[in-house]
Amino acid sequence: MRGNKVLSSRKKWLLVVFLLIVILSYVFASMTVWTTDSRLLTYSRYSRVACHRDVIAGNSVAPDQFRFGIYYLVEYFFKNIPLKWYDINNQYLSRLLLEEEAWDEEFRRSFDLFFSVEERMSILNVINENVDNLLSSVFGENQLIKNILKANIQFFKIEEYAMDPARLILTVGSHIPEELKNYLIDDTEESRIYYGHVTARFFFSIVFFILLYFFTENFAGPYSSLMAVLLFAGLLPFATQDFLQAETMFSLSLFTGSLIAIYRKSAFATMISLVLLACTARTDHALFIAVIYSLYQMSDKSNLKRLDNWLKIAVLVLVPLGFTVVLSRVLFPEAQYYLNFFQYDFNLNNIWSLVYPVILLSIPAVFTPLAWKIPFYKSTWLWVVPFIFMNFMIGRTSEARLLLPVLVYCLPFVVKGIEDLAGKLSLN
Repeated sequence: MRGNKVLSSRKKWLLVVFLLIVILSYVFASMTVWTTDSRLLTYSRYSRVACHRDVIAGNSVAPDQFRFGIYYLVEYFFKNIPLKWYDINNQYLSRLLLEEEAWDEEFRRSFDLFFSVEERMSILNVINENVDNLLSSVFGENQLIKNILKANIQFFKIEEYAMDPARLILTVGSHIPEELKNYLIDDTEESRIYYGHVTARFFFSIVFFILLYFFTENFAGPYSSLMAVLLFAGLLPFATQDFLQAETMFSLSLFTGSLIAIYRKSAFATMISLVLLACTARTDHALFIAVIYSLYQMSDKSNLKRLDNWLKIAVLVLVPLGFTVVLSRVLFPEAQYYLNFFQYDFNLNNIWSLVYPVILLSIPAVFTPLAWKIPFYKSTWLWVVPFIFMNFMIGRTSEARLLLPVLVYCLPFVVKGIEDLAGKLSLN
């Protein structure tokens, strides 16, 4: 009876955790729409969709082309889910350009309050003065030529449009080519692709947070495991600058799932499957999954004498290396990197490439001494050094998302440390 009660409490707890994770994931996905995917208004949509189509066609640039997994998931699954997202910037622009109803009395009154007729006419007068000065500097005292050119300028009815901005903006909207207009309208293939990427981000955020919770539970209690989820969610917006990459949450989910499999010593078939999947997202993450697996296996001295174990390690390490060669030399040999391969010069001369990693990893650094007391971390921590070094050499570390795997790896001992400190406080 008592066992059933405990099981029931566990289910209720996990249900609450799941509800919080879904809400956090929805908030995060929505926030990225406002701050990342529409920061350049409709151009951001165009860029996301154009990259997607290029990857599906096999014509994209590196490294996007090599991280094709998430694009295929969006193309064949997520874009078909009829879930839309509140892209307020694009929707506002779309209505003003394409819908006369958007310019109702209320909006016109608001527009006039923030940008009055007097201000518009003042700007127009300044423009006219500058035009007069430009014509005089070019044509001197030739009044005939100047009058002809000014008459041609007046043909565009600038003063009329200044008095009626709705007419101007709707006229601009009516001349937008159909292929570009599709990015402004919700019910188009372009918008389905765009929303598909956001939906995929939402879904894999849920998957990632669930995996992070269960990974942390291997080292800390349920409350601390939830704290790890909340702490990561609080830091995650920090990693969304510089146009969040499509594969970020997908790759983090595979990385975290692999950490769980490594810690629980799952079957080799599970590990090789996870590494292969990770190769479709980021081969560098897949390689370091193999490295962590190798370090953990070698921590058991009995494994050092087993040939089959060394073969498993060799296969797991060679898979991402081989995958990288196949992607770059066989499948997509024409995919060129849009930035220089080495980025250490950029990082050395950009203060944010130093500041952001320090901010993101300062909390784990405080609790690092605790990691030496946990066997899993004591045997596997070495991977962190080459991982950070690699990203400093060939990545731009001002893009804090590059270091998220390190944060995922460290969070369990961080919250365990907080849990122990809180326990000591309660005893005092």
